[in-house]
Amino acid sequence: MTPHWYDLLDVERDASPEEIRAAWRAAIADLEPDDRRFRVFNEAGTVLLDPERRAAYDATLPPQEAPEEPEAPEAPEGDAAGEPVVQDEPVPAGPDAGPDAGARTGAPLWVVAALAVLALAAVVATVFAWTRPAPVDEDAARAAARTAVVPVLSYDYRTLEEDAAAARGYLTPAFRKLYDDTFTLLEENAPRTRTVVSVEEPLADAVVRSSEDRVDVLLYVNQPTTNAQGSVTYRNQVTLEMRLVDGEWLVDDLRTDRAQR
Repeated sequence: MTPHWYDLLDVERDASPEEIRAAWRAAIADLEPDDRRFRVFNEAGTVLLDPERRAAYDATLPPQEAPEEPEAPEAPEGDAAGEPVVQDEPVPAGPDAGPDAGARTGAPLWVVAALAVLALAAVVATVFAWTRPAPVDEDAARAAARTAVVPVLSYDYRTLEEDAAAARGYLTPAFRKLYDDTFTLLEENAPRTRTVVSVEEPLADAVVRSSEDRVDVLLYVNQPTTNAQGSVTYRNQVTLEMRLVDGEWLVDDLRTDRAQR
């Protein structure tokens, strides 16, 4: 069986958010942000710490095995006196019920059923016509992603508090909580390693998924990184999941694929 996020974090399927958060923080405590395991644990935390995503993810998992129930005793063929059990006669549906009740309606039953299906289809079509969502503004989502990727992925060990405050303004409330937890670890390690991470203007971007209130934008960025050991520039493929919140496109998740050059 393929391991799921609960297996990865070593928590039960019914674990509380506090238990999941503690397991997630313990899993990434000793990992660098560019470590593949860090990204995997981060994705697990992102899903399981968001109630809506967790519910959607749980729906994709196979049901847990329920404990076996004892077999029900066979129904007796008679009562205690040995007499056969007599079932009550079915109660007629109304005063006109009977073998020829369908004939008294004035139309064959299949005609009545067909008319009912047509009436239901008409109602569904009308509701759908009124509730059809408006086209999503992908250009606005792409522009918001290009603007957000720089502050969200940048930080300087000398200005960590200001950097985090700048990034939070581009995040949804749900993703902001996970960002704060991750940034707490950076605040503990970055001054020791004197790490500075910057992001240059995105080289290109494209929409890879779109729905009524969500647009996933793939961006190609150069990310110069310096620390006590030296400097290197990474070329990253960054996917920002943009959510429309109160008319504003905000980052609700991010994934990176890093390749050193």
